[in-house]
Amino acid sequence: MEITTPDQAKAIIKKWLEENHHQVTEIKDDNVNFHLEIDYPLGSMKKQRILQPKDYPGLVVLLNGVSIANEHIEKLKKMNENDRDAFYGEIRKDLIFLQNSYDMNMDDEGVAKQVQFSYEFYYDGLSKTKLYEGLLINHRTLLYIITKFNDEFGMPVMPSAKKGDETVGHA
Repeated sequence: MEITTPDQAKAIIKKWLEENHHQVTEIKDDNVNFHLEIDYPLGSMKKQRILQPKDYPGLVVLLNGVSIANEHIEKLKKMNENDRDAFYGEIRKDLIFLQNSYDMNMDDEGVAKQVQFSYEFYYDGLSKTKLYEGLLINHRTLLYIITKFNDEFGMPVMPSAKKGDETVGHA
């Protein structure tokens, strides 16, 4: 079946996710034709988003990201600029040839606050395999960032989550 409309894309993506027992939540967003939030990996508290931006017909974007732990932000602030740039450079070199993209959100001082990952494809490439490939690549990139920051700065103290609260990942 050829996918040519956002409704077709949304329906098939939801079908595949539900077949694989993901929790799928529709997010209201006026900038997109559809916006879904899912648990990935399956049954975890980690979330990824699947959306189709109105400004880019036929494009499907898989999003994932991580907030940098406050302890790590403080250590980044204390690093001299050259060492911090070298640390970011290592990350860029490690991620440059992956099939997904990333964006490191920095403050005015050049300190990373969040890292967001995206995997994009168009309707002509939409398949269950492509969808799950993108979700996996984004998840592996998330794990890489968390590991990279923890190896450099140590394990941060994680806040405890109450039942029903969403856990936000930290690097």
